[in-house]
Amino acid sequence: MSKRFFTKVFPLVLAVFFAASGLSHALAAEGNATAGKPAAAGGATGKTGNKGIGGGGESVKKGPIVITSDRLSADSSAHTAVFSGRVQARNGNMWLYADKMVVHYGEEGGVQTIDAIGSVKLIKEDRVITSGKARYTKADDRVVFTENPKIVQGSTVVTGVIITYYVSSDRMDVQNSKVIMQNK
Repeated sequence: MSKRFFTKVFPLVLAVFFAASGLSHALAAEGNATAGKPAAAGGATGKTGNKGIGGGGESVKKGPIVITSDRLSADSSAHTAVFSGRVQARNGNMWLYADKMVVHYGEEGGVQTIDAIGSVKLIKEDRVITSGKARYTKADDRVVFTENPKIVQGSTVVTGVIITYYVSSDRMDVQNSKVIMQNK
């Protein structure tokens, strides 16, 4: 491994982009260990009560982001890190799961984008967003979910063609939305 890997890429992967990366609002990870993981690696946890889809909930906790997976492949010349196999990312009260995550970072190591691919699931409190693909973009601090995205929060289910989650403001936009609310 090159010196560049250990001075630029490895710290990026270990810290996986502390709060200064901007992504700390969106992700964090906890290796293959199960301590602190939501029930059944995907059940919603945290506060109960529906505060509305995409708003009113507790903001995302800032802190370090750690991503774990079965495999990591880093390419310093392409400025990418590819996590594959049971990928988990966690930051405070938010979890992201996927089959694969491709992290694109700049010359100085800061995250620019993260592509989550395959069985994507984001969990924040009692809100669960699932899709086939998602892309986090640091520049506008948002996650765009595509390929059959769906939000489940409490007894409300929202589907659409594209779901955009604005991390900093904890709000969402849904294109071609369909909302199902269960009467209680």
